[in-house]
Amino acid sequence: MKTLPSFLTLLRGAAFAAAMVPFAAHAGDRVGVLECDTSGSSLTILVENQTLDCVYEDDDEGALPVHYIGKLTKVGANISVNGPGDFLWIVGAATSKLGPGALAGNYAGPGATVKLGVGAGGAILVGGSDNTVSLQPFSFEGGTGLGVTAGIQSLELAYVPAPPPHRVRHKHVHVTK
Repeated sequence: MKTLPSFLTLLRGAAFAAAMVPFAAHAGDRVGVLECDTSGSSLTILVENQTLDCVYEDDDEGALPVHYIGKLTKVGANISVNGPGDFLWIVGAATSKLGPGALAGNYAGPGATVKLGVGAGGAILVGGSDNTVSLQPFSFEGGTGLGVTAGIQSLELAYVPAPPPHRVRHKHVHVTK
């Protein structure tokens, strides 16, 4: 049982480091919110992978939601079992408006989470288009699960374009005399 206190110390240290890095230093001001549903995972030790289905809501009034899919990987001190759930990140960027697909790309950074049913954690994820987007240091997790993680997190997001509007096909009637 000697490893438990050192593991908790590592977890607290990673969460503290994530909290100490100012949000604005990475990519600018808040521009919206990214909410992701997760697939969950079976028992994981050292490496955890979850698939994500996400919707980005821009703070700009009248902006349409944008769909992304992705994969979240946590590597490091990790012992967890997760059912389906969700994450919520505040998105910061150097620009005040992000177009469709602007969040697509790879993100990485240190992170730590504690989960007993509902969880909370800290992660500094920077990436996206030319590393100009950051996800708020604190992600909130909901769903069923139990676990503790501290280490490096990576997130891959892919843009899912909205289907084109339905086109009405007109039948051309040829009249012959």
